[in-house]
Amino acid sequence: MKFILCQPAIKRFEWELEVCLTRLKKLGIHEIVLLFSRQDDRVPRYMQEKYSVEVHVYEDQRKDRSYIPSIKPYLWMKYLQEDPSRQRGTYFYLDSDVLLREISNIQPTEHSWIASACESYLSVRYIDSKGNDLMERMCNRIGIDPELIREKQPIGGAQWIIKNPSVQYWSKVYTDSVMLFQFLDSVEQEYREKHKPSYTPIQKWTAEMWAQLWNVYHFGINVETPESMNFCWPTDAVEKYHHTNIYHNAGVIDDNQALFFKGKYINKTPIGENFDYVDSEKASIEYVHAIQEVAEEEMKMAKKAKYEVIESFRDLEEDKEYFEGDRFPKPANKKVSEERLNELSSSNNKAGRPLIKKIEDSK
Repeated sequence: MKFILCQPAIKRFEWELEVCLTRLKKLGIHEIVLLFSRQDDRVPRYMQEKYSVEVHVYEDQRKDRSYIPSIKPYLWMKYLQEDPSRQRGTYFYLDSDVLLREISNIQPTEHSWIASACESYLSVRYIDSKGNDLMERMCNRIGIDPELIREKQPIGGAQWIIKNPSVQYWSKVYTDSVMLFQFLDSVEQEYREKHKPSYTPIQKWTAEMWAQLWNVYHFGINVETPESMNFCWPTDAVEKYHHTNIYHNAGVIDDNQALFFKGKYINKTPIGENFDYVDSEKASIEYVHAIQEVAEEEMKMAKKAKYEVIESFRDLEEDKEYFEGDRFPKPANKKVSEERLNELSSSNNKAGRPLIKKIEDSK
């Protein structure tokens, strides 16, 4: 089974992937596939070098990029189109802000996929609470039989284990996610006017999750939501973390709740920062521990590095900044030619002086 994650190649996702992948590696998972839309090529290159994972980068040729989550089914579509043999296989599909505590041993079949239960925000009951005719209109907009959805009462989402996904399935999910988002956005005011002032509109940002879920049934596949796929949130009591296999780092809206707030780290990494303020009785503390796992692994890797930076410089080959006292290379398992090492440790470089030295030399 391959573990697969889809995201834009931007720094914002780099540290999340580090937390997620460090945990996957700790759990003994090695078949990991990262799908990126091309932006910052340093991100996929770094992930591939540091974690030895399978990486694929695709040009973002979506006609409409207004709905950001549509990049995920789009990348799935491109991945399967590139090599149709990938349509035969089992995949654990998760987001970068997910942390696994244990791996579920439940296996999907070609006719029955596995997902986490998301009843509170994906169910027919939830949609009906936003408008009696809304679900039917949503289904009709994307060519899904509303009677099928009412009959099945689907609630699966968030994390998936799927078998033999097709290009046709992911292509429709991609197209439908955009159409569904645009539809929900266009009728939001209409439903506001029909209801009381306290009315809260449907979560239109979840359009991609409905498109994915409903199309499973549209393609003749059932969905199971076993207890082993249950997940917890940062705001849950820490005890719930230990009774679920999956942690989803979402739902913290600001940094004033004594919880880890990922929105604070759009342009910087939390790895190495102090999180003493995080409430130890909330599940959020376990994500902090996972961040610390990354730092611990980096320290172990640094000890394996054979060179130390003696003068700060930018490695022009990798467009990477090194500071005095750093270990070279980054990551420590990166392969560097003997010629390059000799160049940086001598005067035969653009600086005209040694920039690194063997650690043994300092003993």
